[in-house]
Amino acid sequence: MTNNLLIFIPQTLCTEKSGYVLGKVIHDTCSDLKKFYIISLRKMDPVESTKSTLDIIGYHSNENEAIDEFLERKHVNWVHIVTKPSEDGQDKEYCLLKITVNNKKINLSAIRTMIVLYNQRALRETELFESKTTSGDHFHELAKLVQSKKDELKIKSRFVRIWETLLIYYVSFYLHIVSFLSKATDRLLPILKYSSLGLHIHDWLENVKWMLATIIRNRGIKLKTGNYALAIVIDMTLGILVLQLLRYYIEDQPSQLLLNNAEKVVESLKELINWLMGVPAGLKLNHALNNTMGKFFLYHIQLWWTFLIFLKPLLDLAFEVLLLFGKLGITFQISIVADLLALVSFHTYCIYVYAARLFNIQLRGITALFRLFLGKKKNPLRERVDSCLYQTDQLFVGTLSFTILLFLMPTTWVYYTVFTLLRLVSIAFGGFLTRLKFYLQVMPVYTFWRWLLRSYCTCSIVDIRLHPSCTQEVTVLSMTMVVAPWRLTWKKCIPDTIICHPSIEWCTILNNIIWGHLLYPL
Repeated sequence: MTNNLLIFIPQTLCTEKSGYVLGKVIHDTCSDLKKFYIISLRKMDPVESTKSTLDIIGYHSNENEAIDEFLERKHVNWVHIVTKPSEDGQDKEYCLLKITVNNKKINLSAIRTMIVLYNQRALRETELFESKTTSGDHFHELAKLVQSKKDELKIKSRFVRIWETLLIYYVSFYLHIVSFLSKATDRLLPILKYSSLGLHIHDWLENVKWMLATIIRNRGIKLKTGNYALAIVIDMTLGILVLQLLRYYIEDQPSQLLLNNAEKVVESLKELINWLMGVPAGLKLNHALNNTMGKFFLYHIQLWWTFLIFLKPLLDLAFEVLLLFGKLGITFQISIVADLLALVSFHTYCIYVYAARLFNIQLRGITALFRLFLGKKKNPLRERVDSCLYQTDQLFVGTLSFTILLFLMPTTWVYYTVFTLLRLVSIAFGGFLTRLKFYLQVMPVYTFWRWLLRSYCTCSIVDIRLHPSCTQEVTVLSMTMVVAPWRLTWKKCIPDTIICHPSIEWCTILNNIIWGHLLYPL
C-alpha cells in the first residue's frame, strides 16, 4: 500500500461544472508515490464510452453529490474531488471526498496527501520547459502528458481548422520545391564547398526545409520557426535596401570596380615587396635569397593580375548572377563579399603559404640540427628525444647546414612576418563576416517580442508556492510558470540546422604563428 499521494489538478477545474475527470495514474516505485494526473473534465453519461485516450480516474463536483458506485468499483484508482467556496468567499477549497488506490479505500489521515494546482495553459504552450533530472520529475511527466493531449484539451474553431489546413497545403507546396533544390545542391556540394556563397545557398535551403517541415509537423508556427521566418523576412528587406543604396551611389560596373580595387591591392603589394627587397627598417638581409624571393613573389602577383584581366568578360556575367542571389538577403551579399575578398587576396594567400612553408622548414631544420650539438636526436617511432653519438663528418655537415639555415632565417622571417600580418587581417575580416552572417540568420526579433510580452511559450521554470486553502490532512500547493532568462530563450530558439560558430582558440593561433603552421579561417 502506498504511503504518499500526489494529485495534480488544473487551476481552472474549480470553474467547471460537475463531471468525470480524465487523466493518468502513475506509481513511482522509487519514492513509493501514487500520482494522479488530472488533465481534463468530461460532462458525460458514465455508461457512455469516451473517445479520449485518457482514462477516467475520478469525479469532480461543486457539492457533495452522489455518483454511481458501480463506476467507482469498476476502476482500480479513483478520486472524488469537491470544490466549494472558502470561508472568506474569495477562493475555492479542494476537498477529497473519496480516494481509492488499487481497489482499496484510502484514509487521508493515514497517508501524506498533497494537491498541486497547476497552470494547464502554461504547460500546454511552453516550448522551453525541459527536465533537469533523469527521472522522478513530476512536472516534466505532467508537461509531456498535457502536450501529448493538446488537441483534446484545446477546442479549435472552424476558422482555425480551415486556416491550419490552408497553411499545411501552402507550406507543403514550397517544401517540395525546396527539397528538390536541396537535393541538387547536395550533389553539387563537392564544388560548392569551395565558395562561401555556394555553402550559404546549401545551408539556407537546409534551414528553410527544416522550417517548413517543422511547421507541417507542429501544424502551426512555433517560437523557433516563427523567429527564423521573421529573420528571413528582415534579411531579404535589408538585402533589397542595400542593393538600392549601392545602385544609387555606385555608377561603375561591378566588375570594373573590382578590377580597380584589385589593381590598387596589386600596386600596394608590389611597393611592399620592393621595399622588402631593399633594406627594410634598416635590416641587412641576405641579398641572394631576398632578391630570389622578391622576384618570385612579384612574378606571382603579375601572373594573378593578368589572370584577372583575362577574366573581365566573365566577371561581367558572373556579377549579373551574383546580383540575383544578392536579392535573396543581406546574408547572401555577405557571402558574395567573402568570395570577392578571397578572389582579390588569393595571390596574397599564396605568398603567405610559400613564406610559411619555407619558415617552417627552416625552423624545424634549425631545431633538429641544434640537437646535434647536444648529442641528441628525435626518435619519431617512440616520439621522444634520445641520445646519439655522431661521427666527425656528420658533425661537420650538420654544423655547416645549421650555420646556413641560421643566417638565412632573418630574410625568411621578414617575409613571413609581413605576410602573416596580412593573413591575420584577412582571416579576421572573414571571421567577422561569418559571425555577422550567423547573427543575421538567428535575429531574435520575434523571440524578443514574445519574451517581452511574457508569453507562455517562453516559460521554462516552475515556481511552487503554498496555497491558502491548506488543511491538516491535505497540503495544497500552487504552481506557476516563470519566463526563462533572455540568454536561454535566445539559445533555445536557434534553428536545429544552424550550428553556432566555435570559439576562437587563441593559443592554437599563437602556436601556429610561432611554428609557421598555416592559419585557417576563423
